[in-house]
Amino acid sequence: MSSAADRIDHNLAEFGRHQIGLLFQQLSRDFERRARAALRERGHTRLQPSHQVLFASLTHAGSRLTQLARRAGMTKQAMGQIVDDLERLGYVERSPDPADGRAKLVRFTALGLEFARDASEVMAGIWEQYADYLEPGELDHLQRRLRALRRGVDARTET
Repeated sequence: MSSAADRIDHNLAEFGRHQIGLLFQQLSRDFERRARAALRERGHTRLQPSHQVLFASLTHAGSRLTQLARRAGMTKQAMGQIVDDLERLGYVERSPDPADGRAKLVRFTALGLEFARDASEVMAGIWEQYADYLEPGELDHLQRRLRALRRGVDARTET
């Protein structure tokens, strides 16, 4: 017969074992800290964490604001504010959409393309640092499994 204290210890252990969200959050914070520090060293000192959603959603050819918002899973108004910020900072610009003169495309400026190159190099460096903590191939495997998890969550959410 187990005591109440044993049941509480068991419940707490199970609670801790299922804290995958906390692990994701801690790793995300570490990644952000490393990336921001490295990008600041490269001169990108005025960017905020909220700006990353645009960089992850914008294509080289440019994208409409509605497309950016949909890709990022946010409102058009929230994405518009991020575009305004990045336009003011010189990373993106709005230009007429050749397919529809009423619409605007958000495009990278030269500074924005420089940032994209710098960010790619920084992320590759962080990837290498993380890979050093694991056995060969484990980080690639982890990324594949997390993408599968994301697809499952997205599919469940869309229904």
